[in-house]
Parts: sequence; C-alpha cells; structure tokens
Amino acid sequence: MNADQLLDQILPILHSVKDNKEKLQQILNFLLEEIYEEPDDEVIIPKKYQKVVHDMAESIDCGLICYLNPDTLEMEDIPKTFLEESDDLDEEEDDTMNLKFKTWEKCIVVEPRESRESFAIMEDFVYGIDDKNLKNKLINALSNRKPFANFKILVEQSKFREEWFAFKQQKLEELVWEELSWQLEDQEKP
Repeated sequence: MNADQLLDQILPILHSVKDNKEKLQQILNFLLEEIYEEPDDEVIIPKKYQKVVHDMAESIDCGLICYLNPDTLEMEDIPKTFLEESDDLDEEEDDTMNLKFKTWEKCIVVEPRESRESFAIMEDFVYGIDDKNLKNKLINALSNRKPFANFKILVEQSKFREEWFAFKQQKLEELVWEELSWQLEDQEKP
C-alpha cells in the first residue's frame, strides 16, 4: 500500500473519534511517543562554505550541474545539455571547451534536484502559508495537471512571492549542503 492509501485508511478512523476527547488524547500520546520525530534544528552551514552553497543552490535551481573543487572551493556550473554534447566530442575538441573541473584532482558534483524534490519544497511552502484562500488554490494547483507552472503563476501573483523565493533558496541550500557535506566526508575517508 502506498502512503496515500494508508492515509485514506487512517483519516476515517480519526474522524470517527473526533468527538471523543479521551480517544483523541490516546492517539496523540501514541503518535508523540511512538511515531513523531522532532524535525532537525535549522541546518547550519559552516561559514567557509556559505557562499559556494548559496551559489550552487542558485545554479541547480536554473538546471545547471555544479562542480566543486573541495580544496580551493572553486566552482564551475555547466548546463546538462552542454555536457551531453561534449560526450560526443573527440579528445581534441573536448580540450578546446576549457572545462576547468576536468583538470581538478578532486571534484564534487551536485546536480539539479529531481522533480519530486522540487515538488516537496513547494508542498512544504504551501503548508506554511497562513492565507487559507491562497493555500487552497496552491493545494489545488499541486493536485492537478501542470503543478509546477500553475504553482508558479499563483505564487508570483501573490503577496507571498518574495517569501517563496527565500524559502526555496533556503531549502535548496540545505539540500546542497547535505549533499556536499556527505561527499566531503566521503573524500576524507582513507
């Protein structure tokens, strides 16, 4: 059973006891003790990496693949299609492209997020909005065809436009740092 099917079975149970304070308290206690996990505190990115993480988050948001030299923190970002075209080139043509990352001794790669990750960021944003009317419109947009385009139109025409951009940037930076820190640790292992 997938998560939606499970939720479809759980919600009617909750609804059936909605007027029974004792049963609701039992459910709440169980959830808090057995199921619920406190979300991690805010992700703290070391000062040394803040600028590069910020820049990488912006680049992957534009669909670019980011390469990072972990020794110098030099970054190179390249459109995925450009790299796919360079795979078909011979060695001499490839050298004329001047891709710096190919000369680095160590290299960390961060790719654009998959659509499901981007969708999750949009969902997180929607559930944090206090404007019920816009929240309902956004939930509807995410539930129908072309969720990304419809979400974008609604948010960009709302008073939450700047909040959305800041929220998305923060979430992307957290994802980039998570991936970077994991790869940095992995490179330090003997």
